[in-house]
Amino acid sequence: MFGRRKREDVARAEETREAERRALFEQLAKRPEHVCPFLGLSSDRAGYQAEPNAEHRCYAFGDPAPLSDEQQRHVCLERGYSNCPRYLRGVLVIPTEELEALRRPQPHVPLPPPPPPKLRPADERPARRPWMVALPLLLVLVAAVGAGGWYLLGRNPGVGILPSGSPTATASGTVGPSGSATGLVTPTPLPTPTTGDVFVAYQVGVGPETYQLFKVDDAGNVTATVSITFSRFSHARVQPVTAANGLRHWRTVDGGLAGYSYIAGRSGAFEIRKLYRSPDGHQHAIVVPPDQV
Repeated sequence: MFGRRKREDVARAEETREAERRALFEQLAKRPEHVCPFLGLSSDRAGYQAEPNAEHRCYAFGDPAPLSDEQQRHVCLERGYSNCPRYLRGVLVIPTEELEALRRPQPHVPLPPPPPPKLRPADERPARRPWMVALPLLLVLVAAVGAGGWYLLGRNPGVGILPSGSPTATASGTVGPSGSATGLVTPTPLPTPTTGDVFVAYQVGVGPETYQLFKVDDAGNVTATVSITFSRFSHARVQPVTAANGLRHWRTVDGGLAGYSYIAGRSGAFEIRKLYRSPDGHQHAIVVPPDQV
């Protein structure tokens, strides 16, 4: 008799926990698409704030983990949270039905139809103005010019090349918005390396700004410069080079800018990071200190 009552109590407790889990994940599924479902408050698993908050915790797995403001701003509260290693591990350990609750689309609520336009008597309708006739022609002209510019840019849709004025510019360069290599904040920083990670390469990180890149010979003389405007945050492989005159620069080794170098204090606000690969294939990185750039 006692054993049966104990089994019934355990079954009821399990049903209660299961109902609470279902309610939790149904509530998480109603979140905006850019908010990570594993983000919660220390006092409320299903709660969150729209901005970085010291009470935020990550509930992906294990004990709730505190999060830095930068991690929250650029990962947890952005659409790119699905690339976070903790998120990827979390979706592997939660039950299938709970994962489906997270992915369940919300019901579509159609928008009300717009009100019909009010027609005026013919004698009150405004006459067609000349500029209304010329506007379509102007749009066609702008599209043609834009298409030509796109063709000239070739295969680099995110980069605009501005004339440098001289193929043999001096090494004075143009200082970026920060005046150094420490003014850039990468929107989605990679986790730091751990034991077993293998160094892969150096990377330069740039933002949506205009940069000065230089051709530098072995002696350290700048033989050419080019102005590049990036439309988004991006990275490229580079290698550190110290010229004979002591000039430290970071030479790009791939892409359309291969051979051009970034110089701290001259190129603009960029960062250099050391890229590592973990045994399971994930990428980790550390940012090189400014005094080593």
